[in-house]
Amino acid sequence: MTKVLIALLLILSTISIVGIIKYNIELNTFKKEIIERPKSKTSSKDNRTKVHIVGTMHFETDKIKRLDFYNLIDNISPSIILYESDSVTLKRILKKRDYFFRVMRAFQNKKEIEKPVTLTYIENNLNCVVLPYEWELRDKYHRKHKLRKRSKKMINAVIKLNSENLLTNEQSTIINRFLELNRELMKIEQDATIADINNSTTDSILKQRQYYIYTKIPEIVTDRKELSKYLDFVAIYMNYWDIRNKAMAQNILKQIKLNPNKVIVVLNGFYHRYYLIDELKKYENEYEFTIKDL
Repeated sequence: MTKVLIALLLILSTISIVGIIKYNIELNTFKKEIIERPKSKTSSKDNRTKVHIVGTMHFETDKIKRLDFYNLIDNISPSIILYESDSVTLKRILKKRDYFFRVMRAFQNKKEIEKPVTLTYIENNLNCVVLPYEWELRDKYHRKHKLRKRSKKMINAVIKLNSENLLTNEQSTIINRFLELNRELMKIEQDATIADINNSTTDSILKQRQYYIYTKIPEIVTDRKELSKYLDFVAIYMNYWDIRNKAMAQNILKQIKLNPNKVIVVLNGFYHRYYLIDELKKYENEYEFTIKDL
């Protein structure tokens, strides 16, 4: 038994070491793609903090590459990057001690965007600071309420009732519109360029989609006896999106206040972009900053 355990430990250690090496080699390959070039500087009399809300994809697609994001950020030339992560996770990333995730990513056929872009940018721009702005309780909230698993089951249950023609006409209209918005977003994700996920049209689609999934669908759940087992979960689920995004916006505002007259890039999964822009715009004058178009 002891020999078997030792063998398993050796195998796991070997896999981990190979994974980390593979991940680091792939990251270094990306760094070599970066071509040093003079940055275009634009003079401005506006000394207010400039905030760029940059919606991202977490992984490369056929049309969105991390080099594209690097070049975008490099042209903006931020002195601060706000990273969609909690403080503990970001500390591991910056110190390159996120070993578990490096091993996992090494054996996936996907290329990350935010992490290698950020790490490469700060290596080439030593004065740039990377700070977290994620809702610190997000992961705890997810674990406590089994958010992903339970929400998936709940939404699928509503969609199933719709496919069986058991919903009212009004409820069915809501579900059909939600599915239509999902199809639009899937097409955007498949074919999008950076500009496509950073514009007001996509923001509007996402705003509608998130309203349906976090408000209208849960309202259907509360009205259906067949879905009574989800009633204790509905309020938890409905509150999540607002709680998280408002916390993220407040964390961004805190850094804006602490860092006047700076250029700040806020990296975010593009589903959050519309919410962060709407929330931050309320405070532009009070905190003396400007949200810049990309």
